[in-house]
Amino acid sequence: MGLRKYSDFINMNETTLQDDLKDAQTRHQKLKFEHKVKGLSDPTQISKLRKEIAQMSTEIRKRHLASANITQ
Repeated sequence: MGLRKYSDFINMNETTLQDDLKDAQTRHQKLKFEHKVKGLSDPTQISKLRKEIAQMSTEIRKRHLASANITQ
């Protein structure tokens, strides 16, 4: 699984983005547990997934602010 670009998240609809965020958070927890128990062959997967979660969360937050007409 490669790291997706932020532009991919911009083009997703709201429900798909929410579902992908939940799936990514679940995968993150599983990877952290697996890494602590037996180790990962590529531990950078955790940080890449964390970055992807942050990008999805940012896009969701941006949409919520835009729908509430709050600009920064």
